[in-house]
Amino acid sequence: MDDFVTLIPLRGGSKGIKRKNLRNINKKPLLYYVIKASLDAGIRTVISTEDSEIKTVCQSLFKNINVIDRPKEFARDNSSTEDVIEHFLQIDSIVNNIILLQATSPLTSSNDIKEAINLYKTNTNKSLISVAESHQFLWDKSGRPTNYDPRNRPRRQDWDGYYVENGAIYIFSRNQFLKHKSRCSGECTLYKMNTKSMFEIDNEDDFQVVSALLQERNNA
Repeated sequence: MDDFVTLIPLRGGSKGIKRKNLRNINKKPLLYYVIKASLDAGIRTVISTEDSEIKTVCQSLFKNINVIDRPKEFARDNSSTEDVIEHFLQIDSIVNNIILLQATSPLTSSNDIKEAINLYKTNTNKSLISVAESHQFLWDKSGRPTNYDPRNRPRRQDWDGYYVENGAIYIFSRNQFLKHKSRCSGECTLYKMNTKSMFEIDNEDDFQVVSALLQERNNA
């Protein structure tokens, strides 16, 4: 795995839940889960943060990680993850392939990461995003269906459904990112995860749901 590096952006601020990345879930800070998954997968892991407390917590929990100081201008509410990636690539001039993980997807496992890497390699390093399969019928704000014809409603067993980006894993090459300034442009490799992976930490209710799912996984 020497050709891969995991990048985990960890901002101190949060629009929704205050200090979300440091908030405890099952007696561990939210940031703990994806960092551990990456290290357990044997990947060199880098944290990008502007927050001194996050930096201290990460270094106290894990000895084998690198923490880079993110400039304040890349840690605002309107800053993009692509800004963070570009800053990282300016610092690390060696890495060829980046695995982007997000702390808000704590159900991501080390096995998910390893399988995603293998699929990325098999598909000749075409940018990868993780997805979950869905059979939901979608409507826009105007009351129009967006993914099916209500006059010819498909049965679940006759419909392949579609894939939803779950925000858990992204893998892309340095050259691809620098060329397009995007973690994924055009046709991408899809790494399918289970439907539970759709649960991300965006609001207070999510903490309860994901806490139960993590406990269920630990007891399996």
